[in-house]
Amino acid sequence: MVISMLKDKIFGRGSSCGCCGTQIVGSRQIDVGGRKVGILGMDETFREYLKRGKKPEDLTGDELLKVLKKFNFIAEGAEEVYKKAFLREYQGFFEARKS
Repeated sequence: MVISMLKDKIFGRGSSCGCCGTQIVGSRQIDVGGRKVGILGMDETFREYLKRGKKPEDLTGDELLKVLKKFNFIAEGAEEVYKKAFLREYQGFFEARKS
């Protein structure tokens, strides 16, 4: 669901007509293992999870990695660091919108 939503946004398929060309997917800089890394589609992914009522404790790092890896290069061996970063970012995203 989340992946198809991001593909729709990028390629203009599904619910979007694409008549205005390719749409922009957001990029956000996050801390991953002490380095700033740009991640595509994070806010869109997080909004979709929030819309579906997913709390931070309902998500796993594996789930977030699977979705966000489709749009971002994640080096082999760095997955665990990214999982922790994605979970931390979703926790902050969730708290900022639910408080």
